[in-house]
This record gives sequence, structure tokens and C-alpha cells, in this order.
Amino acid sequence: MQSMDVNGYYLPPGFREKISAFTVEQIGSKETQVRLKVPLVTRAFVEVLADYLKKQREAYLAELPLKKIIQVLDTASRLWLDPAYPPRQLALKTIPAVTGFSPEVVAASIDVEMESSLAEDIWRALEDEIINPLYLDDFYYSKQLGGFRRAFGPELLVSFFSENIPALPHLLFMRSALVKSACLGKVASGEPTFAPLYLKTIEDIDPRMAECMSVLYWRGGEKGVEDAAFNQADAVILFGGVEACNSLIERIPRRIRILVHGHKLGFGAIGKNRLKIDGIDGLAKAVAYDHAMFDQQACLAPHVYYVESGGEVSPEAFAQKVADAMDDIQTQMPRGLIHPGEASAINQLRAKYEMQELKGKDVRMWVSAGGTEWTVIYEKDPRIFRPSPLKRFVRIWEVEDIFHILPTLKPLGPFLQNAAVDLADEREKDFMGRLGDIGLTRITAPGNMPKPSMMWHHDGISPLAALLRWCDIEKKASVAGLGPLIKENEK
Repeated sequence: MQSMDVNGYYLPPGFREKISAFTVEQIGSKETQVRLKVPLVTRAFVEVLADYLKKQREAYLAELPLKKIIQVLDTASRLWLDPAYPPRQLALKTIPAVTGFSPEVVAASIDVEMESSLAEDIWRALEDEIINPLYLDDFYYSKQLGGFRRAFGPELLVSFFSENIPALPHLLFMRSALVKSACLGKVASGEPTFAPLYLKTIEDIDPRMAECMSVLYWRGGEKGVEDAAFNQADAVILFGGVEACNSLIERIPRRIRILVHGHKLGFGAIGKNRLKIDGIDGLAKAVAYDHAMFDQQACLAPHVYYVESGGEVSPEAFAQKVADAMDDIQTQMPRGLIHPGEASAINQLRAKYEMQELKGKDVRMWVSAGGTEWTVIYEKDPRIFRPSPLKRFVRIWEVEDIFHILPTLKPLGPFLQNAAVDLADEREKDFMGRLGDIGLTRITAPGNMPKPSMMWHHDGISPLAALLRWCDIEKKASVAGLGPLIKENEK
């Protein structure tokens, strides 16, 4: 059995001497054990750390040019995209041991996260959300205002991470840096190893920026510690299930801005005009990838693909193609380990569909050989949305008219997030408009569900702009140091 010593925390370089009490937790699999070193976290410790982060932010990050910040973040992403980068190699050992994800899935997840976090996309996201990114540096003239304006981020941003997407915590550190906020994160107990590694990367690139960032580990429910973090924060970002997020929201002071990324549902919709013999194998591979990435655990993953009848390829024949693609992807990117309860749920559903198939109902099932690695079910649309047991459990539901799924989806509007749509005809624009009206926040193509861009309004929110407070200078003839408020060409 392999054993590794890993830090489950990150403290700024200038703060490390203030802590001497540590504990060690044993986590991992039978093959690999991770000895997780974490500081003893108390309410007083969090209060002192938060104060330190704020002071470091005021001394450095608040005045750091945005261009420099983006250079640091871009460099960090490029390092993590390098297969030979030692922290990445370590993550490919620790994350699978702790979460059960296969190393191949973890590597693919890191690539997805970092490829969308390079300088070009960061600049585009800022321009998309706040028009002129330099508002984050200083007062700049706004033609729309006819004056000057500036954007200010929170002093301290606190975030609680989830464990279902490897490498996702980098998003919080990136957003906090871009709005020039100090950041304190709490790692998920189910995956505490990536965030400290990422912050060490930031330290290696710009130690003073790293002085404004920290991540801690504690078991959920330590209210004294959590309340201390909330009371020191100006903004809070929560990732996790509905119940967990709601229980935390009740304890966050009302003055604090809260962004919540809770449990969401996704699905796919394929029209009959897309089901042509030419290109059907590529479409099946795209659908298989949507289910395989993150082992279907992310909110971005589909619970079902609705497939319209009447095309050159029937929905049932398409399901067969998807099964072939799932078998191929299992070789390239194996599914991770699952708990006995998860395997039991999959086997129970398999038995149910097998019985229906034996009774002659319009059901077909394809399964992986010798295990629960993947399952593909074809059936007629039951007109009831049933969540998938996940872990690469694919459902292809045949519908006569793709618009018939809208009444089923409408009651789920607050929980819908992500849809892959490919109708390949003039109905597509109307269909997408209906989905947006129901509550969808992202529509993409099959094969792209796990790969959102930086420009996505995450869960319908402008994730950077939502953190900002604005100051406008208007109705003054001039401002010393800035000049006239009304430019000559604006008179």
C-alpha cells in the first residue's frame, strides 16, 4: 500500500509561524493512503487569519494592476496544463485516492478547468461583465455615464467548496484575485488536496499575492469556526447541495453578499434531423463524453438525453451507438470507484429495466461487461423527469416531438442549469428560447456539457460583476487628477 503525506491547508508565508498545532487525518483507498496534515482551527484562529488576509490585500492586491493579476493566473493555468508539472502529478495521485475518480478523469478535469482560465478568456469574461476591465484599477471615463467610475471588490471573500469536480476550487481563487479580494476557502472533506497545491503555485509565481489567500480544512458543522469566517467576510460563495447551502445561508449575516451554486440538473435534446447516418458515430461519442466526464457527478452532467423519432437513425439504434461509445471511453478514461450503495442502486435499476425488457416493453439495455462501469437505457419518454443514479448511467428517451418535453421540464425550472441541444433545423431557436424561459442558464452542443467557458453566466449570475460595488463620479465639471468629466467629443 502506498502512503503519502499531504497538506490539507494553505497558509500565507508570513502567517505560518503563527500556527504550531496540527492534526493528521488518514483518508484514501485500500491501495493509497493519504495522511492529511491540517492546522487546529478555532474561532480565534480564523478571526486572526482573516484580519491578516485583509491587511495583506490592502497593502498589495488592492493596488496591483489587473494586467499583472491576469499574468499570474495565466501562468498558473499553463503550469497546471503541463503533464510534467510536479504539483499536477501529485494531484493525480492524491485526488483519485481520496475521491475514487480515476487518474484519467482527474487529468481531464484539470485540463478542462485550466484551459478555460487562460489570459485571453479572462480578459474576454471581464469585458463581457463590466465593459472596461480597468475600472478595477482606477476611475476611468464612461461614455454612458458621462463621468468616471470605478469598481471595488470585497475586502474578504469566503467560499465553501464542493468535492464533485476535481480542480474546481481554482475558480474561486481566480475570481477573488480578479476583483482584488482577499480569499479564505474551506476545502470539502471529500477532496481537500487540490486547493492547497494550487495556492502553492500562486505563491511560487507571486508570493505577495499568495499572502492574500488561504484555505483551511475542518469537518462541516463546526459552527463557531464557520460563524467566525462569515462574520469576517464581505461576500460568500457556496458550492454544494441544496440542504447544506440553505443551512449555511441561515447563519450568514444579512449585510454579506451571497452567491450560491447549489445542486442543479442537466439534460440533452437531439432532433430527428440531426439523426442522420452520416455523423451519427461522432454524435454518439459526444453524448458518451457528456456522461463520462466527472463520472456524471457534476451539475453540468446530463441525467437524460431526449431523442426525437423520425430521423434516418432511430433513437433505439442511436442508443446502441452510445453504448458502443461508452465502452470505448471506459478504456480511455475509466470510471472511478463507487460506494457499495451506489453500485446497489445501479444494479436495482438494471434489474427493473431487464424485467421490463423481458415483458416485451419498449425498453432496451446495454451494460458494461462484469461490472457497473456504464449502463445505457433506451425507452419511450415516461413524461416524468427522474434523476439518474449517475456514475455513467445513460438514459436515451424517445419522444415524438422534442417540444413535448417542455411541460415535464417546466416544474424543475429553478433546478435546471445546463442543456445540450442539437435539432439541426429551423425549430432550434424557438426551442432554445423556451428553455431559457423555463430557467436554463446554459445551452450548448452535445459533447460540450462539461466544458463551460469563462463567459458563462454561472447559474444565471454574472459571477465577477455580482461581487462588485461601484462608485460613479458625475455632475462635476472636473476632478483634480482626472480632468474634465465631460470629454470634448461628448459635448
